Amino acid sequence: MLNRVLEIFEENRYLSLNRGFIVIQHGSEVLGKVPLDDIGVLLLSAQSVTFSKNILNALAEKGCVSVLCGKNYAPQSMVLPVYTHYLFAKILKKQIDASVPFKKRIWQQIIIQKIKNQALTLKLCGKDEDSKLLERIATTVKSGDSDNRESYAARMYWKSLFGKDFVRDRELEGINSFLNYGYAVMRAAMARAICSAGLLPSLGIHHENHLNQFALADDLFEIYRPLVDCIVAHLKVEQDTELTPENKTKLTEALWIKVHTSEGNSPAFQSMQYLLASYVHALEEGKPVIDMPEWAGDEYGNARTK
Repeated sequence: MLNRVLEIFEENRYLSLNRGFIVIQHGSEVLGKVPLDDIGVLLLSAQSVTFSKNILNALAEKGCVSVLCGKNYAPQSMVLPVYTHYLFAKILKKQIDASVPFKKRIWQQIIIQKIKNQALTLKLCGKDEDSKLLERIATTVKSGDSDNRESYAARMYWKSLFGKDFVRDRELEGINSFLNYGYAVMRAAMARAICSAGLLPSLGIHHENHLNQFALADDLFEIYRPLVDCIVAHLKVEQDTELTPENKTKLTEALWIKVHTSEGNSPAFQSMQYLLASYVHALEEGKPVIDMPEWAGDEYGNARTK
């Protein structure tokens, strides 16, 4: 279970491993100790952090993901626990053999759910008319999203949510920095769930850039992006709003927003495990149908306080 996102955001910190704890130091001063068993994601957003390889190995053995962030909290690389699933070879073959029509049908389901979640975000932000419009767009998504309804919906969505002058650009400050941070945490949780399910994260469904080692994570966490967007919108972020530790804590709460799964209501990060299990089952059966987590919005605001 994902227990904690440990972020190192202050400069000149030194991390060491001691008897199952990560020890955080500044010079000779010990600032804190965190049990390895409590960490789901190690997020390194500071640019001058010193640590040893054995920390990354120890975290990987526990099934944790380490994320190295660049400018504006955009993730630049991840260290993942790979090849730990006992059925890895069998599942990998199914991934490789998945047909184009199979992947197009799966992608259609992802985009439908993403647009539905965007519509719900707008509704929770008081944008009822625009929300209804996105709900209608969701009903028009074809196999493989051949008409690019995702992009069409996004143009309306961003302007409705953050204003007509907003441009989604990960290199910009303000709202974009908040989104980058929230997405980095959510993406890391998805990558962790993928590895736990015995899947290879570089073999995507829609994203097929050979330079992207996390294509499958980028595919599947699309449906969770609006949960982050909703929190950013309710934080009322302006261009000069600082991404403080308090704001970061609020953003990580997206992992705890409840969604409905075949196993009942679950925190978003836990629902990823059920989503991946469903995807593995679809690969094994050759039937392009997955149990998509459904966000009803009832639990927004009741996310677990970190």
